[in-house]
Amino acid sequence: MPSKEHDASSVVSLRLPDALLERLHRYLDWMEFRRGETLSRNQVIRLSLTQWLDTEEEQGGMTHPDVLRRHFHAVYNSLRGGQDQVEIHRLRHLLKWPPDHFDGMVEQLRSESQVVLHIGDPRSLSDEERQHSYEVNGKLYLSLTWQD
Repeated sequence: MPSKEHDASSVVSLRLPDALLERLHRYLDWMEFRRGETLSRNQVIRLSLTQWLDTEEEQGGMTHPDVLRRHFHAVYNSLRGGQDQVEIHRLRHLLKWPPDHFDGMVEQLRSESQVVLHIGDPRSLSDEERQHSYEVNGKLYLSLTWQD
């Protein structure tokens, strides 16, 4: 009977360059020293791949949508300062997401009626603040309100 360790998994065969294999061996030694436990080569490869993918997904904005939504909402709440409206350029600045990713989240939240976008007077903003606001369908939105 197969062990539970192998459920919902696949074997992947690949050829590794010698230099990469040497790095893997150094990493194995370092992990053994740091954790005080001996890990198999397969365990270290799985751990390394998982950590790398986690980092890449986070930097690329591919994290699970619910996590991103909670993060967006947390940043919104941190900027509120007792008011409901938060300037979009300030959200964009703190989140540091790629523009497409940020705009996609705003559109998703707007389509689900989670946020309301507000048009304001752009003359009160710097060029950079205007550029980092949110423009769609020829309208420039300067702030948004979260709908609970």
